[in-house]
Amino acid sequence: MSFRLPPLKAKTPVAEEFGMNNGTYGVPDPMILGMPAAAHKLGTSHPLEASERNFHQNKLRREMVLLRNVQGLHAPLRIAMEIKATEKVGRHPFLPSSGLMRDVLLGRDEDIGFEDVFNTPEFREQMGQPHAVIERTLNLL
Repeated sequence: MSFRLPPLKAKTPVAEEFGMNNGTYGVPDPMILGMPAAAHKLGTSHPLEASERNFHQNKLRREMVLLRNVQGLHAPLRIAMEIKATEKVGRHPFLPSSGLMRDVLLGRDEDIGFEDVFNTPEFREQMGQPHAVIERTLNLL
């Protein structure tokens, strides 16, 4: 009986090319794309980085397979619909979201991880010009 679980050994994704979305002069525009836009395109810097990045997704997939085997198909579908509803909360693209509803549904509201300590909105280098960010999401730039 196969549970369709993800493999235990993580495969490190390596980008074939390191092309970046460049601005006018051949460098990324930090006012539109943000500072981390150039950093995540370079690939992984450590073999465990890919495993840690996908940890929550792999854990959720394992839990959904187990829930389906125990309770049937309706339980993971209901949870998936509730998680999808939390992603539809209307907010401007330049305002950070805490994702509290999603964390409560997934049981991560009481956990403290690296993303809670080192990626707080007041220290994030993501905030750009609000008009430029909205025009980029509407494909006007």
